[in-house]
Amino acid sequence: MHQPKARRDLFPAAPGEIIPSLVVVFGGGLLSSPSKGRAGFERAPSGRMSRHIQFTPTPGPSANRSRPPSRPVLRPLWLAASFAVFLYLGWMLLAALFQPRPQWFTGAGWRSPLLLYYVCLDGYALSLSAAFLCGLDGRSFRLLGLSFYPGWVRHAAMGMIWGAGVVSGAVLLLFLAREADVSVFASGSLARLLFLAAFLFLSSAFEELMFRGYALQRVAEAVGPVIAGVASSALFGLAHSANPQATLLSIFNTALAGVLLAVARLRSRALWMPIGLHFAWNLFLGPVFSFPVSGYTFGAERLSAPAAGPLWFSGGAYGPEGSVALTIVLALAIVLLVRLSVPGSSLSSQLEVD
Repeated sequence: MHQPKARRDLFPAAPGEIIPSLVVVFGGGLLSSPSKGRAGFERAPSGRMSRHIQFTPTPGPSANRSRPPSRPVLRPLWLAASFAVFLYLGWMLLAALFQPRPQWFTGAGWRSPLLLYYVCLDGYALSLSAAFLCGLDGRSFRLLGLSFYPGWVRHAAMGMIWGAGVVSGAVLLLFLAREADVSVFASGSLARLLFLAAFLFLSSAFEELMFRGYALQRVAEAVGPVIAGVASSALFGLAHSANPQATLLSIFNTALAGVLLAVARLRSRALWMPIGLHFAWNLFLGPVFSFPVSGYTFGAERLSAPAAGPLWFSGGAYGPEGSVALTIVLALAIVLLVRLSVPGSSLSSQLEVD
């Protein structure tokens, strides 16, 4: 313990800290332990009371409040922007190499090149994430959130439950309001269903690596996770604005879905939950309930048809993602996911991205 050299050292210099110190001297000093404590008398080796008073002043309110460390801004933003540019360039290079065609997204043209194309996209996104995270940042690849940590299966399953629940809730509202004629499992054979499931998983993983992966981490490091999540969700909605039959409501709903996916990423502190949510969302919307997925029909033999009602309610040819029914269910799902606990994470303790 530091020994004060002069009387003026017994009290802190700040006026706001003098009164708490005086309370300890004249009140708490007589109640503290004789041998040790924050304030009290020090016994001499012989057992007699020492002439000197050993006192440690209690820190005032200003001392208890530590100044939060300054958040780096420029470098994380430059890294996120550079990652996005390289990811886009690689995407365009692979697209030029594979030349994906509209027939790949119809019933007549499902071939293995579609899966190979998305396998290459996912592999490139993972490799680029590792290069930035491990090479430039000097951090472990596990921080990306795709390692096989204890509980990753549970997080993925939870995401699938949330995705299936949100889509099922929106379809139920449309069905009860007689705004849609639902056809279940109209994709054809089991082999075709498995093929669609593989494609939807690969495409969902790529979009999550793009919008909720490394770039989100670095932007959250610069401006905080809330602003980063909102910004990535807005970009997620705009990225679907060129889809067939897209409307302003469908773009808004897609951005709102991005908020739900970002909350899943922040709550679980990994990518397995948003990937599971995204995958189940597309799987139940397309192959299970036979609706268009973001405007794409995927060649179902019999599509679930919207009723002849208002476009803002039925979603029209874009599907339920362009319906106000999905807006309602999404808003409720976001509130629930923020408030409910997610095993293996804690939003209330520290809302941040690893």
